[in-house]
Amino acid sequence: MKYKKVLILLVSLTLIFSISFSLMAEDAEFIEPPANWDESYDVVVIGGGFAGLAAAYNAQTHGANTVLIEKMPFVGGNSQINGGVYASYTSKLNMAEKVGYEPDTPEQHIEDTIKGGDYMSDPALVKNFVYGAPYFLNMMIDNGLELREALSRPGGHYGYRTHNTINQSGSDIVLVQKKMVEEAGVDVMLETEMNYIYREAPLKGKVLGIRVKESDGYKNIKANNGVILASGGFSGNEKMRKKYVPWINEDMPTTNHVGATGEGIKIAQQIGADTLQMSYIQLYPFANPNNGVLDHVAVVPFSGPSFGIVYVDTNGERYVNEGERRDVCSMAAMNSGGFPTFAIFNENMMTKFTTKEDMERGIERNRVFKAETLEELVGIINSHKYADNEINIPAENLINTIEKHNDYVRKGEDPDFDKRIDKGVAETIEEGPYYAIPQWPSVHHTMGGLKITPRTEVQDMWGNVIPGLYAAGEVVGGVHGTNRLGSNAIPDAAAHGLIAGQKAADGTLPEFVPEENR
Repeated sequence: MKYKKVLILLVSLTLIFSISFSLMAEDAEFIEPPANWDESYDVVVIGGGFAGLAAAYNAQTHGANTVLIEKMPFVGGNSQINGGVYASYTSKLNMAEKVGYEPDTPEQHIEDTIKGGDYMSDPALVKNFVYGAPYFLNMMIDNGLELREALSRPGGHYGYRTHNTINQSGSDIVLVQKKMVEEAGVDVMLETEMNYIYREAPLKGKVLGIRVKESDGYKNIKANNGVILASGGFSGNEKMRKKYVPWINEDMPTTNHVGATGEGIKIAQQIGADTLQMSYIQLYPFANPNNGVLDHVAVVPFSGPSFGIVYVDTNGERYVNEGERRDVCSMAAMNSGGFPTFAIFNENMMTKFTTKEDMERGIERNRVFKAETLEELVGIINSHKYADNEINIPAENLINTIEKHNDYVRKGEDPDFDKRIDKGVAETIEEGPYYAIPQWPSVHHTMGGLKITPRTEVQDMWGNVIPGLYAAGEVVGGVHGTNRLGSNAIPDAAAHGLIAGQKAADGTLPEFVPEENR
């Protein structure tokens, strides 16, 4: 019986490895490294978002001749259209003190992140980005980044740590990074697509460089020290995301830009890279219901839960704890029985998490509805179509919902959904003007990706480091577990980008990396 169990185990392992090899070898063909390279650099960075720009800057400023490869006509990628929300337990601006909130701690940020991903995160990677968050944020501030004088506690966070850039857009950070990269002397190649990574031998040896496709043909670029993959996730690749999560079909929109297609993951797999948690794909619950876009208006419902914002369905009733994680809010919306849902708040409340100017821009684009009474607001909501869908919210339902929620805020207790209500922070919705924002889930973030060490070294399927290959940002798996807490994306990408760039350049690590991760 003992030998039979051993035999079954061996057969099972053989099947697992066979499947892994077949997935890894999809469209794979070993290509001999070129005898002569077209160009040569110390460090080659693939992708020009938060992670790639951070990696390129740190590599160049640590003595490595660096090139950044970007397949799009501009740098930025998804980072350009990010909502500009950044989780950091502190910064040189001491924002918590300015706005009068209790100071946060790194330990609480780490705990929230791991819990928010159902304890499926790699704690070492979480520690990297939590301790790196203020380091990178201070670097951006020193180079001209402006932040709003506000902090929020969005879903899943239990500390007030989420900062907003001045224009509530990731492009604010990208512009600062772009300037820093240019001033550092990094070469940037746009409209240049990596399509192969050269390694010394099939599934073994050092990574030597890459092959890229340009408008006039192919070019081989040598990487003396290493290649850093910062090529992003695959939310924009309908076939790839359906492979891992079949119920996310082709009809579901995405907040991502057209370049988020995941080929960096697949090309790395061809040379032996391992992946993990590929089936963890996040929906953003508050996107534009007509097209799935995460515009500046879509950040408002995300930022408002701790201040008293209310989410209602097509019956005018609450359907979820507004302070819940993104995955919970998304599934609750999709199970609410109607389309879309709405964020409700008033002008007195909104000054804590957005501006009148933002709302006026939203009203001009028909993305925000404004009225002096709740009855009038319902009339405006019902007068619109949402992806050709008509709704008819009963005014009395919404009024009752808001009155009941106001009572919960006063008492500091939510018996319906057990939402945490912080006295002195949460506001009632008693006076106009009143606002409504239509919202609906859209494919947003792929938590799965390449497996890395705490030093951002890519690992193969046996757990060995692939020499000369590093990765950072959404191309990596294991950081956020089953669900990424909103505003953790930028510090994750940036901190690990800084680590990868410095590690590839001279073998050292930034000062914020915990001792146990060195």
